[in-house]
Amino acid sequence: MSGGGAVVRSAGPEDATRLIPRFTVSERIAHWLLATAFAAMLTTGVFMGGIGPLGHHAMLVVHVGSAVALLCGIGALSLRRRSRGPLARTVRDLRRLGSRDRQWLRLAPRAYLVGGELPRSGRFNAGQKVNARLVLLLLALLYVSGLGELGRLTAALAPLRVTGALHGLAAAAAAILVAGHIYLALLHRATRPALRGITLGNVRRDWAEHHHAEWVAAVDDEVARKSSSEQ
Repeated sequence: MSGGGAVVRSAGPEDATRLIPRFTVSERIAHWLLATAFAAMLTTGVFMGGIGPLGHHAMLVVHVGSAVALLCGIGALSLRRRSRGPLARTVRDLRRLGSRDRQWLRLAPRAYLVGGELPRSGRFNAGQKVNARLVLLLLALLYVSGLGELGRLTAALAPLRVTGALHGLAAAAAAILVAGHIYLALLHRATRPALRGITLGNVRRDWAEHHHAEWVAAVDDEVARKSSSEQ
């Protein structure tokens, strides 16, 4: 599985401090590229009316440039041989949504608000899988409606024109989604340790066993198979 591998021991003597690799460099680059580009697009979109430090035209250039940079960056990562495997496995992991995931979604609101156990998760829980689908949908809406808005200025894109309201609604929905994501990554005590995975590439094993037990078991099985084949 992507992000799997041998468990490495940290400096601490306790077993709970062991670390397990979670995200490769390519996956982390893709995540932060998306985060940076969206932050730039959202900020310039808000200031497009001329209330920001730059004029409308400069803001538009940065806004469109960020959208283009995101597409080009993801495209370049996908073409890189060492990145294709991890990114493709991540897509497959996020795409699977089974009965246990649906059960997780039913129980998650209560579990996050008042506490409670959730079904065992794989590398990504059902909330992360739904989040990925929503991000993809909203990005598609933003790009299509953004092209429509450019069509107001460029005759060649006139057939793609759509209302600016759709662009604004999609941006607002994406901002709410990202705000929730940031809250879980920085403030929510149960999910805050996940931030280490997308910054340093590994997470504490005890946390992973509690929140992604199926994934940890799969990593351990893979390590055991590699060890037996090398003997």
